[in-house]
Amino acid sequence: MCGRYGLNHPDPVLADWYRASFIPELKPRYNIAPTMEILAVRDTDSGRMGSMMRWGLIPYWLKDMKKLPVLNNARAETVAEKPTFRQSFRQRRCLIPASGFFEWKTEGRRKQPYFISSRDGTPFSFAGLWETWDSDTGETKESCVIITTECNALMQPIHDRMPVILSQDTWDTWLDPNLRRDEILLSLLKPFDADRMQAWPVTPAVGKVVNQGEELFRPLISEQEGGLFDMS
Repeated sequence: MCGRYGLNHPDPVLADWYRASFIPELKPRYNIAPTMEILAVRDTDSGRMGSMMRWGLIPYWLKDMKKLPVLNNARAETVAEKPTFRQSFRQRRCLIPASGFFEWKTEGRRKQPYFISSRDGTPFSFAGLWETWDSDTGETKESCVIITTECNALMQPIHDRMPVILSQDTWDTWLDPNLRRDEILLSLLKPFDADRMQAWPVTPAVGKVVNQGEELFRPLISEQEGGLFDMS
């Protein structure tokens, strides 16, 4: 799964990285959680652009927001089949930039958070789907979901799922709104190359959404190694 991530790459860097004509002004965010507004990149008639969307898909057919299910992630294995996702999968795909993501590893009676990022410092590009929801009162809301897949060798000791991370050479295919062939799209939804990733334990403070700051990305050093954080 993917339930928490961060993005601290500046918007000009992201605009260049994605060859986007527009990326909204961003502030560094070190602890992004579901229901928050997040950056999504998609291809439009005006070129490649970034937009802020709610993390947590709101199906276009939903009538009552009080009955909104939890739709932060979509499984790659079923995304083309499930009624909630299949139309977005064929028509409304996006990239969700991340400087790295968090996952929790069960260690005895506690869970230790890990931060996972790219070895070369470039942003991850999660495979996402987006949707537009219109209420009866005329309110319009754009939302998105992150697709997950089975873990790779690096993630296997930490968790059995991970977000689908798309390489640059697949972006044009994934974002093409005219491409609707399931077999081509599904072939992209595979675990990212483990050799291009790195992971380390971080402070449990990331477990609380109110906690922000670059220290959440830093490697946790145990007391035995003279570190700053209490592992007990």
